Amino acid sequence: MRKYTSEITTAQPRLKTTPRFLAQNVICTFMTTEQYDIKTNIEIGQQIFENLPNDIRPGWAGLVLSRFDHYIKDIPTSILELYPIIENKDRWKEAHGLFTKIRVFGLENKNYKPEHYLRLAELVAKVTYNASGQPAPFDSDSGHYIASSALKTTEHFDDNRLEEEVKSAILLFSRNKKFKDNLTAAKDFLLYKKIDDILWFDWDPIGVNDMAPRDEYQGYVPEILGLVKANAGRQEIAKRLHKLETENMGMSGTIENCLTIADKILETTAERKAEYNSTLPKAGRSWWQKLFGSE
Repeated sequence: MRKYTSEITTAQPRLKTTPRFLAQNVICTFMTTEQYDIKTNIEIGQQIFENLPNDIRPGWAGLVLSRFDHYIKDIPTSILELYPIIENKDRWKEAHGLFTKIRVFGLENKNYKPEHYLRLAELVAKVTYNASGQPAPFDSDSGHYIASSALKTTEHFDDNRLEEEVKSAILLFSRNKKFKDNLTAAKDFLLYKKIDDILWFDWDPIGVNDMAPRDEYQGYVPEILGLVKANAGRQEIAKRLHKLETENMGMSGTIENCLTIADKILETTAERKAEYNSTLPKAGRSWWQKLFGSE
């Protein structure tokens, strides 16, 4: 913030802070803030959504929705059923029926809180069905409202960490323009984010995901992603996780828990894994830089 001293020179005349001047200044500040506020400016949501490749839209929408998984006490069954549909392109057409189930749940539970969460889930179902290319799609602008609806949902919890998680998911692909024209890189980046989520929310061997910086385990994600791309099985992934937590971190983890985490990783990444061939990608930093173009 600029600091003003009490020294006033004749070359710098004082501004008249009349009520009219103050009002105009407030209005200008408000308009500038609103212009860049994802929560209130639907045009920003539209730009974010339309910059996504069609095949990425359901995964992105589901990722935004999943930010609330650890905050909603009782997630409606209809919303839980939406996730496996999002993960399987061949099932995207089933999202139409899930939209109906979510809408019926909302009508039957009018006092459900947060109400914006149900609205968000409906939008995710619409976007998923529309991406399937089936006839009678939902409104083409359904995806424009996902960002706004997600941020409005965060207001119910008043949690800064959640709000940052949601914003990060919303802007996931907006920070790198190359994803729009590179579907493979976009899919791999979405896969990277899903693995990162599992390591942070489910694995968390140190037990710090409620206090540590969000990137605590991100250094391990490229290696696990490399194993997935190389068609590694649950045992191999679990052994690597166990080695990381016992040897690298000095924790007393169990292979049983790591097997559970490995199963979740493989379940979450099943469709993308099927697209890979059996060729092992270049390991380590050079492969990761090649994929995302960093030097």
